[in-house]
Amino acid sequence: MNTDDTPAVPHVAIVDDDAFFRRALERIFSSAGFRVESFGDAEGFLSGYIPKPDACIILDLRMPFIGGLEIQQRLKDRHVDVPVIIYTGNADVPVTVAAMQAGAFAVLEKPLSSELLIMQTRAAIASSRERRAKREQAMHARARLGLLTEREREAAKHLADGLSAPRIGEVLGISPRTVEAHRVNVFRKLEVKSAAELARLIVLAELGET
Repeated sequence: MNTDDTPAVPHVAIVDDDAFFRRALERIFSSAGFRVESFGDAEGFLSGYIPKPDACIILDLRMPFIGGLEIQQRLKDRHVDVPVIIYTGNADVPVTVAAMQAGAFAVLEKPLSSELLIMQTRAAIASSRERRAKREQAMHARARLGLLTEREREAAKHLADGLSAPRIGEVLGISPRTVEAHRVNVFRKLEVKSAAELARLIVLAELGET
């Protein structure tokens, strides 16, 4: 992953058995600043592709033996988290629905507009980058909350909900003074300064579990 402020170079992998069309896509993406890998069949792609960040996979829907939808399913089974765009000469409704339900970012119909293809590919990569950032934030939030004891986590949730110390004491069966001690420990361990910050942290952690 990029460690400085230089934007990462986007990658694209093209899978199409039509050599002429595949080379045309290679030129389109190369001229738009992408690093390009291309594969002439599904078997070569599935055995040789290494997932990368800031990448997108471009699949032809209909190829011999293994088509785009089956490739997409195999990637899903392998937990490959790279966005997929499928293109086809006949993007009928059932095919489009099946591809989108399986997680495709977009289904495009031939003849492809170069501008639309590049725009959709950049959008897919940006969306994937945003999801990845949110997952990392959620993991970090859960790790921070993991520093709390079970009782501190209970108190933290009530504090985030805006309950007073006496009310939290009633709910948990402890004294307000003990609640205050838990509050001090929670804020110190989580490095937060307000109930609002605490609430945001808890929401982040819970979003990562959905």
